[in-house]
Amino acid sequence: MKSGEFGPHGEDRSVFLDATGRRARRLRLTALAAAVIAAVVLAGFIASLVVLPQLSGLSVAPTPVSNVARRTHGVERALLRYIDRQNRRAPHSTVSPSTIAGAWFAPWEDGALDSFTRHAGDLTHVYPTWLELRDDGADILTADWDPARNPTTKPLIAAARAHGVKIVPMIGNATEGRFDAGRIDRMLAPANASHVMDRLIDFVTVNDFAGLQIDFEQMTPAQIARVVPWIAQLRQRLNAQGKELSIALEVSLSDADIRALSGVVDYAAIMAYDEHGEDSRPGPISSALFVDKAISRFTRLVPADKLILGIGVYAYDWREDGGPADSLTTTAALTAARGYRPDDDPAKVVDFDPTALQSTFSYTDDQGRAHEVWMQDATSVANAMTMSRGRALRGASLWALGEEDPASWKVFGRNAQPAIQQIAALQHVVLTQEIAFTGQGELLNVIDSPHPGERRIAVDPASGLVTDEVWTRWPSAWTVRRTGAPDKTLALTFDDGPDPEWTPEILDILKAKGVKATFFMIGGVAASNPDLVRRVRDEGHEIGNHSFTHPNMAHVDEERVRLELTAADRALESILGRQVTLFRPPYNADSEPETYGEILPIAVASKLGYTTAGESIDPNDWNLERPSPGGGTHRLRPEEIVADVMAQANAGHAVLLHDAGGDRSATVKALPAIIDGLRARGYRLTTIGGLVGRTPDQTMPALPAAERSLIAADAAAFGFSHMVGMVLFVGFNLAIALGLARIVLMLLLASRRRRHAPEVDPATPSPRVDVLVAAYNEATVIARTIESLLASRDVDINVLVVDDGSTDGTYEVVEAVFAGDPRVRLRRKPNGGKASALNLALQDATAPLVVGVDADTQLSNDALAKLAAWFTDPRVGAVAGNVKVGNRSNLVTRWQSIEYITSQNIDRRALALLNAVTVVPGAIGAWRTDALKALGGYRSDTLAEDMDLTWRVREAGWVIANEPTALAFTEAPSSLGGLLKQRFRWSFGTLQCLWKHRRSTFRHGWFGGLALPSLWLFQIMGQVLAPLIDLQLAAAIVGQLLSWLAALQHADVDVAPNPTLWFTLIVYVAFTLLELGAGWIAFGFDKEKRGDLWLLPTQRFVYRQIMYVVVWRALERALSGLGQTWGKLKRTGDVRAPA
Repeated sequence: MKSGEFGPHGEDRSVFLDATGRRARRLRLTALAAAVIAAVVLAGFIASLVVLPQLSGLSVAPTPVSNVARRTHGVERALLRYIDRQNRRAPHSTVSPSTIAGAWFAPWEDGALDSFTRHAGDLTHVYPTWLELRDDGADILTADWDPARNPTTKPLIAAARAHGVKIVPMIGNATEGRFDAGRIDRMLAPANASHVMDRLIDFVTVNDFAGLQIDFEQMTPAQIARVVPWIAQLRQRLNAQGKELSIALEVSLSDADIRALSGVVDYAAIMAYDEHGEDSRPGPISSALFVDKAISRFTRLVPADKLILGIGVYAYDWREDGGPADSLTTTAALTAARGYRPDDDPAKVVDFDPTALQSTFSYTDDQGRAHEVWMQDATSVANAMTMSRGRALRGASLWALGEEDPASWKVFGRNAQPAIQQIAALQHVVLTQEIAFTGQGELLNVIDSPHPGERRIAVDPASGLVTDEVWTRWPSAWTVRRTGAPDKTLALTFDDGPDPEWTPEILDILKAKGVKATFFMIGGVAASNPDLVRRVRDEGHEIGNHSFTHPNMAHVDEERVRLELTAADRALESILGRQVTLFRPPYNADSEPETYGEILPIAVASKLGYTTAGESIDPNDWNLERPSPGGGTHRLRPEEIVADVMAQANAGHAVLLHDAGGDRSATVKALPAIIDGLRARGYRLTTIGGLVGRTPDQTMPALPAAERSLIAADAAAFGFSHMVGMVLFVGFNLAIALGLARIVLMLLLASRRRRHAPEVDPATPSPRVDVLVAAYNEATVIARTIESLLASRDVDINVLVVDDGSTDGTYEVVEAVFAGDPRVRLRRKPNGGKASALNLALQDATAPLVVGVDADTQLSNDALAKLAAWFTDPRVGAVAGNVKVGNRSNLVTRWQSIEYITSQNIDRRALALLNAVTVVPGAIGAWRTDALKALGGYRSDTLAEDMDLTWRVREAGWVIANEPTALAFTEAPSSLGGLLKQRFRWSFGTLQCLWKHRRSTFRHGWFGGLALPSLWLFQIMGQVLAPLIDLQLAAAIVGQLLSWLAALQHADVDVAPNPTLWFTLIVYVAFTLLELGAGWIAFGFDKEKRGDLWLLPTQRFVYRQIMYVVVWRALERALSGLGQTWGKLKRTGDVRAPA
């Protein structure tokens, strides 16, 4: 729609006008009251988020511990003198390029990759335990290496390459720690031996690894005799390709076997650990004497430069009532020492055994069972390195990465100095971000965060060995206390709800089976389903906090975690009237968090008084696609969920299921069988709180009095938020669907072969046309406009100019230039608006056709003839021409040119096929004179007189045609301010017309059935909701950027994907691409050069912001009833119509 700009007018009462001003006053009062109420609610809601919940937690006290008597040993000076003599006999060694500083990498060790990436610069070799001899000996298994299965493989390789560390994979004959010497016999079978060797060499060469290490254990002498030639051949083939071969040797081997095996490899590793193993009685893992004797024996049998010392860096925890020891990291061992004896002085807890030269301590666990722990901390590594250097060994290797005392790297590695020079550094202990645990169970509380510790160390000056270690201050890693592990008791838990479809079905099953469960609810979802939340509570179940928006808590910062917890807590409190003390983080719910990102939400929750609920039994019922045995996938079946739960039943005490977040029909169908199956095995089913003897009333206590006043504000805020969210959700998705449909429909219609004007007989006289021109202060442009009209061909033309009270000499310009031309008739009237001026001209019109032309517009010389041709069809009442921007002088006018081509003209082309054209533009539009006069001419009750007249003509039953080749070149606003004024007038005028003609909606064919609803939807409602949708998008983008910035602080925290954000961005991009495609077609229709088309994305963005302003302002004006004038844009006279 394009119209000229005029001064004040008003023959008819303006639509929406309230001359009394009462409506405006009522609107202001209503807005003020709404603002006050909103401010009060918002203030209360913000206060509820700022005032952190006052949670009492579950208060599960640890079982009192008792002290086990410490060993007291006299220092055995004979040992130190013996070791000193042995060291003196060997030549003093220095670190050389051939020295090996290695470490074994066990993929299953949680902290292994982190340790390697931190300390790769200290290593020359890494020995990943990637390969396993298959049980039948016929092949090797590479599952532990497979990058598709093992997420540590690629990062390890990348870090090793970056630091020049040789990767030497280990091949073993064990599965899950159980060695099977029989595999060696089966491998040496003629059919297998060469194939396995070929496979090993291919694995090394294809992946460009440095070599192989063999770890064949528990072999008999006969098996060793048979395998030695095979190893020798393997070495020969590897060496030929520049690869190395080494072997790890048990200290229990005979002299002959040591000689035989070490003789056919490049070097051997002495596994000088497990002096006391998992299945033995408690004792040192690697006492100093044990290590020294091992070195002495091996160096007597094998050259020292072919030996490296394997150093254990872990701990064993034996229960004195029997059973195998638990293997611990040194961090976990120190955490246990502190956690179980918190009131004791560290110096009285950890004992440094003067015979073994190794640390040990004892404690009593929560069940009253006595434990004895021995650990290989940094002092053990320092002593081992002292002995290794004293015997001139080729190097040493740590078993295993991720288990070590972090201070070990001060005395170990290719950059380390002799231990005696590093003693001072050993005294200050800083644990890594490893996470340590005390106790067992599914309920988690962070009881300590990382801080350094101190120990005093004594060194024997003769031998260089550490002879005493006294802890004066505990070091601490992240420490998690676990509780809730009663025998044969399981808690059923459901995450991500409540869901109106699945949660009621689950509740019905639980009620029928007499089972209580725990539901971890998303705050935003709970706020949308308050009745369902109350039903869960009323039926005796337990409710926990599962965040407000369900982000991956491992990928957000601390402030976001706190806000998620508090917002969800307030949402649940506002529904329940009770506190919620249980929390489960989304995505990372197991009972053993492994990274900083996973421990952070638990730590924040613990500070706020929550108890975090883990889960150890996870059938992954959220994953609806399962691999099929024959390849491909199949839909998750209920029996698979049941089987997974039963298989894991002994793994923990909490079962994780889902009652929302997708199709949960399989979970619902599986639930009865899960309950029956667990009960049949003797399990008692309870809630999470029930695991520690707490009832739902205790895990969901009454609100403190101080917080009750906030509930009303919370309830109002969440209710309003839910309503707005639903409106935006429905509006956004509806806009997407309808917007796509509209673009496609308009393109299809516009692309169809259009109906052309009837053929005109050349012998027929030229049609008579009266051109109506209303002018108000158009002195700079009026002459050129009239000249372009008089240049029209193939028509008998008269130009009727009405000066609407101009003050700039417009009348005088027309009179002076065209006084002698009888085709130009000029009249003057007091200012009354464009409609009144056009009506005056219409009174003087005698031709059967009139054409309205804006005073700033120039026409092509065939435009009038092409418009007139349509009126040979007696059904046609009006014809729209094609308006183009004639002053494409800057970015703003070029944007408008794109809009005229891609939006207005495309729409008119399409809608003309349906007789649903919404506006015959004031810049160029032809009308049947009798039709106009019959309808009373133009009306001044809207700011869109051309649109109003178009609709009245259509409602009268006339056909409205479109002639895209009838070109008019108009002057568009050249500034954003001018554009804003013009678009406000257009939007307000459109709103006036929609309201005035509201009874035509869904009447008059496609005009009322498609065109008018589209205007309501896309030009009004869409623009009203658009800023809210964009604010949501902007908030999501800002949140994603903040998450990214926060992630930079921690190497193991990634930026969480935001599916909603990506979906929205994809939709925006898709719309832009679709509009570009539509624009390409539209430019082709109009035979325009496509050079400006690249400006379309920026044009859409800027116009979007402008439309926010003008539509909201138009609505405000309509509701208030305030009067609105046309305004006046300054003319530049820059329009140049093509010749």
